[in-house]
Amino acid sequence: MASNRSYTIIGAFLLGAIALAAVGILTFGNTGLFKQQRQAVIFFNQSVLGLTNGSRVLFRGVQVGTVRHVQLRLNPKGGARIAVTIEMSGNDVVTQAGKQLPSHLTIDQLVKRGLRAQLVVYSYVTSQLAVNLDFHPESKPHFVAPQGQLDLPEIPAVPSEISQLKDTVAQIPWKKTLNRVNQTMSTMVQLAQDLDKTVKDIGPNLNKTTQTTQQTLETVQKAVAANNKQLQATLASVKQLSDTANNQISKHDQQIDKLLASAQKTSENLSQLSNNLKQFTDPESGTRQDVQSTVRDLSAAASSLRRFSEKIERDPHTLLYGGSR
Repeated sequence: MASNRSYTIIGAFLLGAIALAAVGILTFGNTGLFKQQRQAVIFFNQSVLGLTNGSRVLFRGVQVGTVRHVQLRLNPKGGARIAVTIEMSGNDVVTQAGKQLPSHLTIDQLVKRGLRAQLVVYSYVTSQLAVNLDFHPESKPHFVAPQGQLDLPEIPAVPSEISQLKDTVAQIPWKKTLNRVNQTMSTMVQLAQDLDKTVKDIGPNLNKTTQTTQQTLETVQKAVAANNKQLQATLASVKQLSDTANNQISKHDQQIDKLLASAQKTSENLSQLSNNLKQFTDPESGTRQDVQSTVRDLSAAASSLRRFSEKIERDPHTLLYGGSR
């Protein structure tokens, strides 16, 4: 009985150790049973070649989860979509303070805030794709499945950069552009041919024109040379005339100086005469008063002489006898 009890205790101890080891593995291991996990589904309407189970789920380049399942889903009414199930772990997505996200913050709430999914090229060497998550609040969500029909929340997808580039390129009117380019090239070829023909036609005339121009230039050069000699002779004559004029001007400079001196002296005499006339005509000048006094004396003398003449004329004997009779 004692040995049975020992085996029982040992067995219980081993079972307890195994249970503790399993709990530790599940708790601290990478099984995910005790991790806060969030799963969602994304429907892509484009090729997902390069996206497989285990591909990365990124948020602006930071891995926040993995792709768990890629599945083709057909629509009974026609069309098909690629359903990609992703899984984000609570250890990969935390708050700004470094804590785990609260349990009430669901995928649907993140979608309402603008969470969108997009395919990106993770490696251009291996053509491996990844799912990139980001917030686009300006983008209107387009859900593929009606709300409530899916087991997992849906994250709306937006076109990838490559898909947008393809759409932009597809919208370019290549046919019209190529037709215009073809017409332009044809017009340029025709223009080149017409230009070549025109050059060939005007070649002989151009040669004749060149020869005529050369002859004209030679004639002009000869005429210029002849006129140059005449021009030099004319310039020599002009120079001689200029020298003669300078000599004449130099000779007459002395006469002009004398004439100017005489004119200056005459001007001074006229100025003196003007001053004398001014003094004579000035009512307050002594000269004019003397002249006026002399004029008065002369007037009195003339009056006496006139009276004497009248007396002689009346009585001629006065000259003989003197006095009055």
